[in-house]
Amino acid sequence: MPNRVFLNLENRIEVLRQYEKGKSARKLAELFNCGRTQSNKVIKEKDLILKEYEDFKFCGVKRMQHEKYVNINETVLEWFKTVRAKKIPASGPMIQHMAKELVDPLGIENLSDSNGWLDRFRIRNSITCRSLCGEAANVNPSSCEGW
Repeated sequence: MPNRVFLNLENRIEVLRQYEKGKSARKLAELFNCGRTQSNKVIKEKDLILKEYEDFKFCGVKRMQHEKYVNINETVLEWFKTVRAKKIPASGPMIQHMAKELVDPLGIENLSDSNGWLDRFRIRNSITCRSLCGEAANVNPSSCEGW
């Protein structure tokens, strides 16, 4: 057995399902190649894990780290959605600049709009920055109906 095996959120949910089927904590530890203490902790924190599973967007992570500034991230996401709805391409630096503009009036000093923040923001919200190709955004729908 490896020294440390971290169970991600999906695996923890599977541990809870197997426990409800009647498997013991020792059998679960053998089944998931983790320690008995870890399987006992998952069983003990059942309510918290189920709540996190319902609320958390990205279930493949091993450690659940919550956002510090949820309102800023939600505002940046809403801005991104409105910009994309208008068919305006939004790049990574544009997203970072928008986050910086939101943070400055609030006086938050320790929030960085770094590339690491941008990468996590993109992963958390399933954002891909791709260019809009072709004339798809420029076509008038009424002319397509006549075709």
